[in-house]
Amino acid sequence: MHRRRTWDNFDAVKRLGDLTAEDLVASPVWRYEGGSGADALVVPVKRPSLSQSDDEIFLAATEFELFDATRHLGFCFPADDSGIDYLQPVIVSGPRQVSFWFDQPVSQETIGEQWAALGKEPADIFPISFHCLVPVDGRTVSGRIDGVAPSPPAPAEPAAEGIAIQPGPPPEPRDFDAATTRSADRMLTARPVGARRKGMGPVDTRTARRRKAEWTVEFQQGPLQGTGVTGDVSPRGMFVRTKQIPGTGPMVRLTVNLPEGRKLVLRGKVVRSDEATSPSAASPGFGLRLADDLPDYEDLLSRLRDKPKPK
Repeated sequence: MHRRRTWDNFDAVKRLGDLTAEDLVASPVWRYEGGSGADALVVPVKRPSLSQSDDEIFLAATEFELFDATRHLGFCFPADDSGIDYLQPVIVSGPRQVSFWFDQPVSQETIGEQWAALGKEPADIFPISFHCLVPVDGRTVSGRIDGVAPSPPAPAEPAAEGIAIQPGPPPEPRDFDAATTRSADRMLTARPVGARRKGMGPVDTRTARRRKAEWTVEFQQGPLQGTGVTGDVSPRGMFVRTKQIPGTGPMVRLTVNLPEGRKLVLRGKVVRSDEATSPSAASPGFGLRLADDLPDYEDLLSRLRDKPKPK
């Protein structure tokens, strides 16, 4: 019998850039579904706590206290607090999201717009103390933010009128209470955050949340019938390479053709689609998020996880 997820709401999928303080109050934990930057998709889940050994990526509600003692709600990715590039803290309680880590240098103008959104001068903002409202392995992830990483270049001209910027010396190395910050040793671009696994003992066996697997599939959504090949799979879904892309509305019934003639029937909804615009573009296809927890599918992923790597 299928074990239906009782808390997942397909209609609740949101862009990371659209997440609000109200969303975080309603659901303190959101699961990363795919994509990157502000267009990454997240969905609320009922999780009272998180763990470094989680196979999936979660963000959690976080409280920030600015230097002037005002408090704001936001989020971070708390599974790995070894650096600001992994926590990626964001305040969402203002008119726009305010980030403190970027995957590439940003302009003084962009930084000024952030402080303007908070209605504050940098001297009133930093240092910022924060603590995650959702425990990770029984502890509270907390720390301090001394500035934006990477630091914006010094302005060549005076700041634009109406934007208050106070240029100063580069910020000191970030000082986190829970761990040493190493924001320059890795830049993430493909997803909001990934847990740092190397050197973490038994957790190291679960490095890849998404795994490559090429299986032929047939799928159906209403009158649409198509075929494709899986590109990668995860505990929550898969990406299917095909030119016949279902819509994001009704359920998709998908049959996976496994080795030795076995078949696995799955149900899910399309959460993203990639359409190639030219022969040289990336392979078209769609991301499918599964609607059911199936022991056979979980067993299949477990065997993929334990499969020896080629030498």
